[in-house]
Amino acid sequence: MSKEIILDKIEALPALSDNVNRILDICDNPDSSLADLIDAIKTDPLIATNILKAANAPEYGFDQKITDITKAVTLFGMISIKGFVMATFIQNLEDVDLSPYNLDSESFIEIIRQQNAFTTNWYESDKQILNTLSMISHLMEIGKILLSQVVIETSSQKLFAYHIDTTASLLELVKIEKEIFDLSHEEVASMLMEKWGFSEEIYMPLKYISTPHEAPEEYKKEVYILNVVKTIINSHNFDKKQNLTKAVALVKKHHLKPESFVSTYKQHVLREAVTA
Repeated sequence: MSKEIILDKIEALPALSDNVNRILDICDNPDSSLADLIDAIKTDPLIATNILKAANAPEYGFDQKITDITKAVTLFGMISIKGFVMATFIQNLEDVDLSPYNLDSESFIEIIRQQNAFTTNWYESDKQILNTLSMISHLMEIGKILLSQVVIETSSQKLFAYHIDTTASLLELVKIEKEIFDLSHEEVASMLMEKWGFSEEIYMPLKYISTPHEAPEEYKKEVYILNVVKTIINSHNFDKKQNLTKAVALVKKHHLKPESFVSTYKQHVLREAVTA
C-alpha cells in the first residue's frame, strides 16, 4: 500500500476544534485554575461524558461512583485531562472501525484507559515527566484508526488480519505495519500530533515506543517507560509471561522506579487477571 495514501489522510484531517484548543491552552497556562478548566469542559458534552466514563472505569480505582464533572476533573487534575481531550477528539473524527486489528471501539478505549492509568500511577511521584507521559499514554494506539481505514478502503481486511494474528510482539507488529504501509501506527500517531501543533516532546517519543533503542537520547527515558506499559498492556494476544519478563528486564536495566512498577503492576494487571 502506498505511504502517500496515509499522508494524504493525515493532511485532510481537520484542525483541532476551538474548544479543544481552549481546553489545552487552559491546561498549559500556569495561571489557569481548575474552575477555568471545568467551565470549558462543561461546554463540550462529549468530552465531559468521556471524562465521567473514565472516572467510573475500574482502571483508575476511584472508590465511589462519580456523577459530577467537577468531581471528576478535580480527581484527574489538569495533567490527565489533556490526554482525555485529545483521545476524545481523535476517536470522534470519523466512525472508528478497528476490525482490521480485531478490535471493537469499546475494547480499544478500554486499552487506552488501562495504559494511561498504569502510566500515571507508576510515575505519579515524578512530576517532571508525568505531564508528558500522561499525554502520550493516551495516544499510543491512535494511529491504528487511520491504518484501519486504509485497510478497509482497499478491501485488505483478511490479509491484514492474518498478519496481525501471527505477530508475537510489539516489534513484530510494527515491522509488519511498515512492510505493508511504510509506516507504523506509532509513526502515524506522531505525525498527527505534529500536524496539530504539539511540541516535539510529545510527538517524538510517540514515534519510537516500540523501537526505544532508536529514540533520540533526550527522549529515551520516556520512550522506555511507555514501551514497558505497552508491552504488558496491549490489544494483541501476545505471550503475557514473556511480555512481563521483557518489561521487568527493561525496568531494572534503565532504573525505571522498580518498586513503584511492582506495586502498580499488582494494582492494575494482577487485579484485572483476577477479576477477568
